[in-house]
This record gives sequence, structure tokens and C-alpha cells, in this order.
Amino acid sequence: MDRIAAFLLLAVATSASAWAGPAEERYAEGMAALAARDPVKAMAGFTAALEADPANVRAAYERGRLLLLIGEPGNAVADFTTAVLGDPAFGRAYAGRAEAKLALKDVESAVLDFDKAISVAPQDFEVHVARAAFRIRIGNIPGAAADLESAKAVADEATAGQIDAMLKRLGP
Repeated sequence: MDRIAAFLLLAVATSASAWAGPAEERYAEGMAALAARDPVKAMAGFTAALEADPANVRAAYERGRLLLLIGEPGNAVADFTTAVLGDPAFGRAYAGRAEAKLALKDVESAVLDFDKAISVAPQDFEVHVARAAFRIRIGNIPGAAADLESAKAVADEATAGQIDAMLKRLGP
């Protein structure tokens, strides 16, 4: 009986890893292409990962970032939405969606996403910096400074130094 149970566990584990494997492999290819500064290959990798697993949070997020960079904010919103639906605590996906919404001139909804990014990921300095950048663009310097102070408080030492330099450029 123990052999049968072990065989069944092995079969389930093998079939599960085989099912998830292609998505993870394509995601890894996309990340390698990003590192090599090949956005076309990266887009292909992330798209293939999403074809293999439409709920792949990381592939949706990375493809959303690329779509935003190439001027397709509507499609970026869709990918960032896939990411936040798959992981509601993924603050960077909310911040990315906010950026895409800004490109679509949906400022009110973007503000809500920036706020949500910070509420679900208060320890992620990047979400604070993203909202600070938005606040600088709209002329809310005190709000931007507050976001940068929050970012500095949760960042590693090297990043905190860079954020401090940004704060000094903002002025008093």
C-alpha cells in the first residue's frame, strides 16, 4: 500500500510540475531577455507564459510593464489587472496599473490604484516612489516629499541614500 501511495504522490507531483513548467520556463526566458535588453524576446516570453498559464501573476506584471513602455496602456491595464486579481497584495502591480491609467487620462482611478498599492504593500519602497513621481507631475510637492520619506524609511541603506538625494532636490 505504501508503494501505491508513493506512486500516486509522484504522479500528481510530476503532472503538476509538468503543467506549471512551461509557464515558468517561458517566464524565465522573458526575464533573461529583459536582462539582455531584448524587449521583443521578453514580450514573447511573457506572452508564452501567459498562454501556458493565463493567471501567471509575474508574467502578467512584466508584460504589463513592457506594454506600458511601448505605448499600449490599455493592454497594460489588462495585464496589471490580471496580476492584482492573482495577488491582491502585489503593490507594484497596482502602481503599474495606476501609471497605465494615467497614460489613458484616468487620473481619478489612477489615484485610487496608487493609494491601494501603498495600502497593500507599505513596506515596498517602489510603490511610495511611484506615487511620489505622480505627485511631482501634478505639482503636489509636499505629498511627494511625504511619499519619499515613507520610501526612505522602508528602503535598504543604499536605496535610502538615493531617495534622500531626491528629497534634497525637491527642496525644503
